[in-house]
Order: sequence, then C-alpha cells, then structure tokens
Amino acid sequence: MPQLENLKDRIANIGQIEGVVVAMRAMAAAHAQEARRHLRAIREHEETVARSMAEAMSLAPEMAPDREPEGGAVKHLHIVVGAAQGFSGMHNERIVTGALALDDENEARTYLLIGQRCISEFATRGHDPVWSANMVAHAVDVPALASRIVDALFARIDSGEAHRVSVVFADPAAPDAGLTVRQLMPFDFGRIALAPRPVPPLTMIAPEKLIVQLVEEYVFTEICEALMLGFAAENDARMKAMTRARANVKQIAQELQRKFHQARQEQTTTEIIELSDAS
Repeated sequence: MPQLENLKDRIANIGQIEGVVVAMRAMAAAHAQEARRHLRAIREHEETVARSMAEAMSLAPEMAPDREPEGGAVKHLHIVVGAAQGFSGMHNERIVTGALALDDENEARTYLLIGQRCISEFATRGHDPVWSANMVAHAVDVPALASRIVDALFARIDSGEAHRVSVVFADPAAPDAGLTVRQLMPFDFGRIALAPRPVPPLTMIAPEKLIVQLVEEYVFTEICEALMLGFAAENDARMKAMTRARANVKQIAQELQRKFHQARQEQTTTEIIELSDAS
C-alpha cells in the first residue's frame, strides 16, 4: 500500500509539472509572436530614417565618419543581448561563448550586457560589464530600453571610453538562431544609398547637425531591432526547450503509470493468495 500511495503522489506531481511546462510554452509562444509583430514597424522606421539620411547627406556629401585613433588598442564596446530567464536550453551559453570568442588582441574589449542570465554567465566567466540592464518582459517595452542603451553608449563615445561599438544578438531567422554581430559605430555611411534629387531638401538646421541626429536615430532603431530579435530568439528557444521537457514528462508519466499498474496487480495477487491460504 505505501508503494501504491507513493506512486499515486508522484503521478499527481508529474501532472502538475506538465501543466506548468505547457503554460510556459504557451507564454513563450505568445511573446515570440508579439516580437515578430513589432519587428515590421521597427524595420519600416529604419527605412524611413535611412531615406531621410540619404536626402540630408546630399547637402553635405563631404561628411566623413569619425575615425578611430591611430596607434594603441581600439576601445571596442560590445552590446551583448542575452537571455533574461532560464529554461531556454543552451541559448544563453551560445550567445556568451560566441561574444567572448570575438576577442581581438588589437582591441581593448568592454561589454554592455542585456539580460540577467547573460550578466550572470559573464560574471561566472570573470567579465564585468561597464553597463547592464535586464531584458524587457514585453516587446512593447523595447524602445524604452533601447533609449537607455543609446544614452549609455554615446556617453562612452563622447568620453573616449569607446571608439567602436557593435551589437551581438541571436537572430531567430538564422540557422539554429545563429549569432549576428553588427557594427554600430563608427557609422558606415556607405550603407546609405544616395538618391539623386533635382531639388535639395529644405531643412531648418545645419546639414551636419541633422545628419548627426539621424545617425543617432538610426543607431537607436538598430538597437531596437537587435533587442526585438533577441527577445524573439530567447522565447523561441524556450518554446523548444519546453516541448522537449513535455515529451520527457510524458515518458516519465507513462513509466510511473506502468509501475503503478504493476504494483496494484502484485498487491491484488498477494491479497488473493492470502485469502486462499486463510480458507
């Protein structure tokens, strides 16, 4: 009897665990879909800023990107978008390992980290960030976090603490949510296609100042995109992890049910034998 009761309790516990796993998978799926809905708006805004920059650059075609200092190590700030929570398999470890593997002996590397799990993993490996923040809980909060990141990175550029800035994140559209590394600063004006315009655009501020402001807006939009993709990739990874977990839970539940039926059959057989002997 104690064995049967123990098995019944374990089966009930497994059922509760399966319920939690199903709920976590559904929540991750909802977050991933939410992120993908917002991505379209971010990319449309990015295209709008790029068009505006192309028109503004027609007024100052000689404007050149900031040069990195010659001699000595380049101060390279990496913004690493990692995981906020657990239960996402090896997703966070792959991002951290990939980011640390980008080391260059000619660079002085610093890190700006996003996601509590990412921050903890970097600390475990002996790396402290110059700035950090947790990942947002909902996709609608991405612009606010991106604004804080932009303030932090431009403050370090202005103070000379960073000469180059790159963002590292997982793209759910890449094979196995592969790592993407995108350079943000110095800004590459070569990626902005200059469209011929017979009449120059009318502006109320100096072209150079306008271009600087548009560059900051473009970088802000790129960070929004990286955060949104990282948010989607983490939730995709969690969905897959919860799918595997549910399959394992079902297998354990089936094994417990088999043991329960076997134990009950053995108990019934024992009782029959005892009644036969008593008669």
